[in-house]
Amino acid sequence: MACNVQYFENAEFDDNIIFDPSIAVAFGELNYTVDELFEQLNDANAGVTSNNEGVVTIVYSEQLQSQGAQEFLQVPDQSFGSSLPSGVNISNPPTTTVVTVSESYEFDLTQRGAEEYDSIFFQSGSFEFSVESDFNANIDFVATFTSLETSDAPLVMSGSLSSSNNSFSETEPLDGYVGYFHLDSDGNPASNKFLVEITYDVEVTPSSSISDTDRVSFNLAMTNTKFDAIYGFVDSQELEVSFEIVNFDFFKQFDTGGITFADPKVNFVFNNSFGFPLGVDFQNITATNSDGQSLSLEGDIISQLNAVAGPRLVNEGQTRTTEIEVNNSNSNLVDLLSLQPERIVVDVKATSNPNGVPFQYNFINDQSILDVGVDIEIPFDMTLDGLQAEESMPFSPPEDIDQAKRLMIRLASENYIPMGGKVEIQFLGANNNLLHSVDEQAVFEGAEVGTNGRTNEPARATADFVLEEDDIQSIKDAETILLLVTLTTTDADQGANVKLFDDYELKFKVSGQLDIVVNANGN
Repeated sequence: MACNVQYFENAEFDDNIIFDPSIAVAFGELNYTVDELFEQLNDANAGVTSNNEGVVTIVYSEQLQSQGAQEFLQVPDQSFGSSLPSGVNISNPPTTTVVTVSESYEFDLTQRGAEEYDSIFFQSGSFEFSVESDFNANIDFVATFTSLETSDAPLVMSGSLSSSNNSFSETEPLDGYVGYFHLDSDGNPASNKFLVEITYDVEVTPSSSISDTDRVSFNLAMTNTKFDAIYGFVDSQELEVSFEIVNFDFFKQFDTGGITFADPKVNFVFNNSFGFPLGVDFQNITATNSDGQSLSLEGDIISQLNAVAGPRLVNEGQTRTTEIEVNNSNSNLVDLLSLQPERIVVDVKATSNPNGVPFQYNFINDQSILDVGVDIEIPFDMTLDGLQAEESMPFSPPEDIDQAKRLMIRLASENYIPMGGKVEIQFLGANNNLLHSVDEQAVFEGAEVGTNGRTNEPARATADFVLEEDDIQSIKDAETILLLVTLTTTDADQGANVKLFDDYELKFKVSGQLDIVVNANGN
C-alpha cells in the first residue's frame, strides 16, 4: 500500500505526540599490549621488557654494596725488641780499645690468624726505633732493617750513646717503603719474617771498663699502617656483605591480587678484584611485604657454600665476575616473590680462602674491591587471580544528554591475552571527583591457550552497562571515564600458569546508545 506525501501538507498534529529516538555515540577505542597493561611497573630500578622467548619480563637491577681493601684488611701493629751483650770483660785498658759487637735478628710478624705475608707495600704508617745502653762508655751503632726497603736500599738508622746520654729514638714514615718478609735469616724461603742487623762499637778508655753483661737493648715498632699492596696469604677473613633490597615498588601494582610466578630468577653478582677466592654463605634471606608478613628463603642455595672466584697474580688489576643464581630449583623463590615483598633482607657471610676451594696465591691492593649487585628477572609465566588495574579515557557527554532517559555503554572486546577481566566504570568530574559508578561485571574473557603454549584465536565478548535517567543526570558534567579492571589468567582456579607474550593484544571498543524523548514541539 502507498500514499502521496502531499496528503499530509496541511495536516495538524497534537502537541502531545512523543517521539522516542535513540542516538548512537562512539566514545573511542583502547588497545593494549601486555607491557602497556603493566607500564606502571617501569621505574628507576625496574622495567618491563621481553626475554629471548618473547615473554614480557620484569627486570630489576641494583648495586647493593661495595667493600674496599682497607675495610677488609688491616695489618696489625707490630712491636719487636731484644738486647745485645758485649760478651767481654775489659777494665782500664792501657790504651783506648774499641769493641765491635754485631748480631742478626729474625722476628715473626704478629698476625690475627694464620696470615703469611711475603711482602707489604706501605702507603702510610710509622716505623719507630729506640735504643738504650747499660754501658758506662761511648757507643756508636748502626741498625740495618733488612726487611724494609725504599729505592732498592734497606732502611738504616745510626747514632751515638754515652754514659750521660744513653738512649736514642727515631721515627721514620713508612710511606713508599716495601716490607720484604719472604726470607729467614739464613736466606731460606719463609713468610712473616722481619730481619734486623745491629752493629755497635764500644769505646773503652783507660779510665773505664765494661763487663760481659753490659748490653745495648733496642725496640722497634710499625704502627697505624696502611698498604698499597700485600702479597702472600690472607687466611680466612670475613667480608661484610649483608644488605637490604628495598626498591620493590613494582610490586605495588599487585597489591590487590594473588600472583604466582613460575620461573623467577635472582642473580647475585659478585665483582671481585681481590686476589683470592671467597666462600659465600647465604645465611638468611627474608622477604617482608607491606602487611608485615615475612617468609625466609629455603633450599640448597641456603645450605651450600658458594664459591666466588678471584683473579690470579698474573691478572692483578682485573676483576672476576661470579653470578650466583637463586631460582625455583634450588630454593622456594616462587613462594618468596608471591608474597609481593616490599623489601628483602640478605644476610651473607663471605670468607676469604674458604675450605674446599683450591689454594691460590693471594694478593690485595689498594684498588681491590668487592662489588655486590643483584639482577632480578621475572618472566610473565604466571598465574594472576584478582589483580586490579585501572585505565582512563576522556568523556564528552552528548549534546542531548539532558533529554536522555537511558544510556547504555557497550564494551566490545577482542582479546588475545590468556587473561579475563571484570570492569567497574567510574565517571569523574573536572577534579577527578567521583560523580557516578557502575557496578563491576565481567567484560572480557581470557583467550584459550593452545598446545604450543600460545593463544591462537582471540576471545570476543560484549558487555553492556545501563544508566537510567537519574544516573545520566549525575554524569552530565563528567570529563573522564575510569575503568577499574580486575584481571585473572585463564584457568587460574586450577593453578595453571600462562605465558604473556609481547605480541598479545587486548582491544576495546567503547560505544553507547542514548535514548531521548522529544515532543512534537521539539521539546
